[in-house]
Amino acid sequence: MGAPQDQVGTAPAAPRPAVPRPRRRALLRALLVAIGALLLLVLLDQLGIRRLSGADFPPRDPLGQAMRAQVERLAAPAWGGRVPGTPGNAEAARYLAAELEAAGVAPLPSLGGYLAPLPRPTSGVPLGDNVIGYLPATEAATEAATEAATEAAPGGAPAGEPGAIVLGAHFDHLGETPEGLLLGADDNASAVAVLLGAARALRERPRRRPVIVIFFNTEEAPYFGSQVQGSRAFLRALPAEIGDPSAIRLAVVLDLIGGVVWRHSTETIFACGAEKAAGLPAIVDGVREPGLDVRRLGIHMVENIPGYRPQAFSDYDVFRDRGVPFLFLSSGRTPRYHRATDLPDTLHYDRMAGTARWIAALVARVDVEERPFAFAAQGEDLAADAATMRWALDASASPLRAVPGTSPITAFRLLGDRARVDALQGPGHAFTAEDARALERASFRLQCLLYAYPVCFTL
Repeated sequence: MGAPQDQVGTAPAAPRPAVPRPRRRALLRALLVAIGALLLLVLLDQLGIRRLSGADFPPRDPLGQAMRAQVERLAAPAWGGRVPGTPGNAEAARYLAAELEAAGVAPLPSLGGYLAPLPRPTSGVPLGDNVIGYLPATEAATEAATEAATEAAPGGAPAGEPGAIVLGAHFDHLGETPEGLLLGADDNASAVAVLLGAARALRERPRRRPVIVIFFNTEEAPYFGSQVQGSRAFLRALPAEIGDPSAIRLAVVLDLIGGVVWRHSTETIFACGAEKAAGLPAIVDGVREPGLDVRRLGIHMVENIPGYRPQAFSDYDVFRDRGVPFLFLSSGRTPRYHRATDLPDTLHYDRMAGTARWIAALVARVDVEERPFAFAAQGEDLAADAATMRWALDASASPLRAVPGTSPITAFRLLGDRARVDALQGPGHAFTAEDARALERASFRLQCLLYAYPVCFTL
């Protein structure tokens, strides 16, 4: 082996200049501030912004207290979740019939009672009944309506026969699951209690149009979307008092109307679908109830899931399919949706009482409206959607008012959504299809946050 050779032409590497001490201290301070801000956000999330429930809003309104008793009865373990085809479902139907009678709501004369049997499946196992009540038009109000219509029409010809107003909510639920017994207080005993309260208020008012109060059966899986879904059966064989779907002036459907988790929305319900009926948005916006905040939102804002086809969520869908003007009322999904934690003590009963009074006032306003609501399948109101989303995002993107469970990453996404929505609210803004998609994505991210379903934040 030869001797080692000396390296020629190389110089030792120059030492790196040292970072000045003041600069290192500044970098360290910036890092500590960033870590502190992150820890503060986590602390606010865990301690300062907690998830709410009915325990935070004990009912003081007598109507709210009555609704609590009704929800506790419907969501009692003894009725096993009101599963179609079970004794508990049949007991619930009979209970609702008795409650309608006690509220002074009559049965349909053509039906001869409150219970409308549903078609039996091929197995022959009984599914149960829809429960239907009837508030006929009062004679004096009918005469006044005819006179007003005759005077308003050209040449003195009647402007059209008064049409029925339908108020509906499903009463069935899921029962026993791998998680345990699901009793369905918010889904959907809450809406049933609200409609019973609204029916009592409407009974005392003169009416120029009949009102149908119906508690649908078989809305939950596996019946949703099938021919045995209670609302589909109702529309397929309408009672003689209605006759044809075209005779329905308006259908108001309620689902998930009692839940609460976010302080910013404790007094809020959302009214979807008004944009599909000319003249209805102005009426919805004009009806007021103290302590209740009704926000209009396009039905596409809750149905259009990014990357998927639109997904209907409740019984309003069957009315839309038949071209019937509709309004879907909901306070939205919460983390208790379809869980064993959906219990009576989690609901906001005083807001439910206000909702019942608001519905009664809405029906009274619709009742005196002369012009029919022309249904428009492609109708939309993106300006109203943007206003509602701006209201929601202004709070949800703020650390002290955020939705419980908001992470720093989610807050960053919501800030971006808020900036996009802000850009849509300039005077005279011409909305585009891309604007509609941006609103839908913002809505869906917020729904996911309220529902505590984190995967869809990335959509």
